[in-house]
Amino acid sequence: MKVISSSLCSIFLGAVHEGLQQEVDSMKVSALFVLCDENTKEKCVPKILDLFPDTKIIMVSSGERNKNIDACRIIWSALIKYGADRTSMILNVGGGVICDMGGFAAACYQRGIRFGHIPTTVMAMGDAAIGGKLGVDHDGFKNYVGLIQNPAFIWVDPIFIETLPVTEIRSGMSEVVKHAIIGSEKLWAKLEKIKSLETLSWNDMIEESISVKIKIVEKDLRENGQRKVLNFGHTIGHALESYCLTREIEMKHGHCVALGMLAESQIAFSQKLLNRTDFEAITTTIDQLLTPWIPDFPSVDKLLPWLEGDKKKLNGRVGFSLPDKIGSCQWDIPVSTNGIAESLDWLREHLNSVPFRLRVEKHN
Repeated sequence: MKVISSSLCSIFLGAVHEGLQQEVDSMKVSALFVLCDENTKEKCVPKILDLFPDTKIIMVSSGERNKNIDACRIIWSALIKYGADRTSMILNVGGGVICDMGGFAAACYQRGIRFGHIPTTVMAMGDAAIGGKLGVDHDGFKNYVGLIQNPAFIWVDPIFIETLPVTEIRSGMSEVVKHAIIGSEKLWAKLEKIKSLETLSWNDMIEESISVKIKIVEKDLRENGQRKVLNFGHTIGHALESYCLTREIEMKHGHCVALGMLAESQIAFSQKLLNRTDFEAITTTIDQLLTPWIPDFPSVDKLLPWLEGDKKKLNGRVGFSLPDKIGSCQWDIPVSTNGIAESLDWLREHLNSVPFRLRVEKHN
């Protein structure tokens, strides 16, 4: 077990059986609850139940479409039913949805009880569980209701990656790729060398991704400045995700972010922020590692309502976070509607030029 240095909270990297029980015991909780969905209840929760035999399990339905206040009501009602008090604790065992929503529910229950994250997806391990952002979606808009509060601890055990299908792994890798583009040439060099996700050294990759995010968040917890670089790929990505959610099109968050990174990299290139060499390196690596794909590509008119309602909008406009080279990113960059439309046109043509096997791999 390794402790990753951070002022945000305690972050552990290693097997849950190498100290998770001792960490929880040290907090002297009155009652312990595990929040999970149907997938993590079957595949992940059994790996920790022998450590905490008296734990009460609270299950909610999986997926972004269930990340809402209604699911929080289920969590709060269960906590009341089981007599949870202010010295109780929730362990969020799952991906980004469970960590975001479980932390939010815990932070609101009785004005706040402790919670810990045990991320079980690549996305949650390398990104979503780190940084204290908690919340739920509302009326189709991503993460519109929430707050920032760090967990008591985060325990990252890469063994859970073995429970994931390849599409989920690729989805999670989108955030690792994002961290490399916006803040780590070292991580980018590792990504370019990957030949197969099946032979990847996850500990090193996840640790480097976490380190990038910690470095950024520690400087700007409330997202007043530099933390905005973490939104690279997410302005267009979240708009695509909201569009798909409202039309019941199955698209994972990471796939939408991958598409967003391609489109926003093209914007950076068209604005002469990003040189051609880095732009082509980004598109090649995203194509190879993340296999971006979407079954129903929307026009800019269909995305505008979601872009205009982006929660990051200030003074009537959304500022984009755009890379100026691999390992560096600027924020609050204005982009016209025409610029967005041109990037989406480019993205549509680009996806059509990617080999067919890449576009359909999401079904395998």
